[in-house]
Amino acid sequence: MNPVILGALLFYGFLAYCFYRILLRVGYTPWAALLVFVPFVGQTMLIAWLAFGRWPLLRRAEQWPRWPVDEDDDTA
Repeated sequence: MNPVILGALLFYGFLAYCFYRILLRVGYTPWAALLVFVPFVGQTMLIAWLAFGRWPLLRRAEQWPRWPVDEDDDTA
């Protein structure tokens, strides 16, 4: 196998693993990391999805109950 092709496959495999971990942590399906293997378009779509999409993790965090805050509390 050509060393350039092998290097490219290793690089894209590492990139897919990195996106897999990121997608897993923000609450998206990690299988979307396979978009990395679609040249140019897949990576652009994935980055745009992460940058401009509403993360499921944030939706869950907004639904958590909040502690009541006393406005006249001068402990700070």
